[in-house]
Amino acid sequence: MDLTRWRDVWRRFSGRGAYPHELAFMLTLPLRRLIQSPRTLVGRLHLQPDSRVLEVGPGPGYFSAAAARELPRGRLVLFDLQREMLAKARRRLHRADLANAAFVQGDGARLPFRSGSFDVAFLVAVLGEVPDSAGCLESLHRVLRPGGLLSITETIGDPDALKQVDTRALAEAKGFEFVEVIVDRAGFTASFRAL
Repeated sequence: MDLTRWRDVWRRFSGRGAYPHELAFMLTLPLRRLIQSPRTLVGRLHLQPDSRVLEVGPGPGYFSAAAARELPRGRLVLFDLQREMLAKARRRLHRADLANAAFVQGDGARLPFRSGSFDVAFLVAVLGEVPDSAGCLESLHRVLRPGGLLSITETIGDPDALKQVDTRALAEAKGFEFVEVIVDRAGFTASFRAL
């Protein structure tokens, strides 16, 4: 990769916007489990074996395998802006022998799913990366069934991270009811119900 390309990768890594797929390996380093365990995060989603789940911005699938394992009769849809990230996530789930996932590329502010398609939707360190965060939440509200759970996790050190108060204000403005917030050393997870 040439110097100009690496400068662009560094700019995206250290600034605002989508995490560069060229550095996706950093999101799956084993050390991350000590700070942000996929099992712990997935436990916060209150999944049922037959839940229909949407993960927005899965990157290379760090949390995806743990979610898919909890859905023996359900379905996980991974939705990402970057085709390269979806390819990495697909390989990760394939290696884990998990076949209950689908992979869709697109813009988080315009989710291409029918209304009420999902029981749960979750985003980890993603909402602040979406240029139209309000549009993303509006779209998420539409695709969640009434009473469906929205889980938003923001991590410390992420240049795009939203504050708890801003996350809650954005979600409530788009028709979500606040359920709980869990704060840990990695950041926070805020949960909401679609009204």
